[in-house]
Amino acid sequence: GMQTFGETEKGQQDEASYGVLGLLEIILSDFANLEADTKSAEAAAAQAFERFMVESRRSKAMKEKKIELNNADQTSAEAKLQQDTADLKATQDELLAAERVYKNLVPQCVDQGMTWDERVAARNAEIASLREALKLLSQSDIA
Repeated sequence: GMQTFGETEKGQQDEASYGVLGLLEIILSDFANLEADTKSAEAAAAQAFERFMVESRRSKAMKEKKIELNNADQTSAEAKLQQDTADLKATQDELLAAERVYKNLVPQCVDQGMTWDERVAARNAEIASLREALKLLSQSDIA
């Protein structure tokens, strides 16, 4: 035989439990265990997949609803922006008109460097001038 460091190894061929039938029984047992483990793992994976799909559908529905609400908010905000822009333009137009009126009124209403006495004298002169015009118009009716 072969040189070994101790007893000669002969294997276990002569034991009945490790014969061909014994080996086939071990293979069958291992296969049954592997099949059971695989079925269990597949069932667990199927449950995990189903939970994942349920959660994904729920998440997708929530996100779609959020998109729908955001789109509605965006539409509302755009409409408000258009209205506010129109209001701003109208207000600016009113301001320009008011500024034009103000520019026309300033020379008439604001003191242009005349004292009170000068203004009274000018007003009296204007009144006298109007009375003179009225007299002339009255006389021309007679003539």
